[in-house]
Amino acid sequence: MSFQLFKKPMPKERKTLFKELSFSEKISYIFEYYKFHILTIVITALIIGSFVYFYIQNNYDSVCYIAVVDGKITGYDDRTDAITQGFTQHLGIDGKKQRAEIDYNYSLIVQPMDQEAEVSRSKLYILSSTGSIDGFMANPEYITYFSTDIEPYFMDLTTILSQQELSQIGEENIVYYTKKDGTSIPVAVNLQHTKIKSETNFTMDNPCYGVVVSAKNPENATEFIRYAFSL
Repeated sequence: MSFQLFKKPMPKERKTLFKELSFSEKISYIFEYYKFHILTIVITALIIGSFVYFYIQNNYDSVCYIAVVDGKITGYDDRTDAITQGFTQHLGIDGKKQRAEIDYNYSLIVQPMDQEAEVSRSKLYILSSTGSIDGFMANPEYITYFSTDIEPYFMDLTTILSQQELSQIGEENIVYYTKKDGTSIPVAVNLQHTKIKSETNFTMDNPCYGVVVSAKNPENATEFIRYAFSL
């Protein structure tokens, strides 16, 4: 007689339904089984979000670009400074789709083992040659620094402002470039006694401002003078 052995099947483990899990267990379960899917979704969302953010930040029309040399002000790094805000309001633009850009990230102070001054100088020349700078603000010694008799860096104020406006500004607030033949040309205005200094914490001791001769937006760059002197 032969005997055949039969194995009694083991009882199956009872599967816990998802709905019966605690909240923390559900989170653990989802992360365990879908972590790669979740990671993919998160990365994709971050990429899309970054693209949208940078698109919004850079999708605007610059109506005036002003370079500021060796001067800082509260909010200079995110366009919330008082000068940018005030000039934006003066121009009647929204500051979003259309922006007046005042760039405070230039320095011509030579420091040992530091190339910032040379980089700034080169960039200012390049911006001028490509028509990418409209206005220039700096202490008096740098106003005529870039000009030569053959190639002036700034516009003659008499060609962009009326005689009445020049009279209101005052002769004492006019900065001249003198050619080798002795001819003096009014190229900038001194802003020391304007709202640029009196109504802000702008650090430049004696700010002067001129409209760059190659400006793409000379009208708006000239408007900055009218804004500063409340013309």
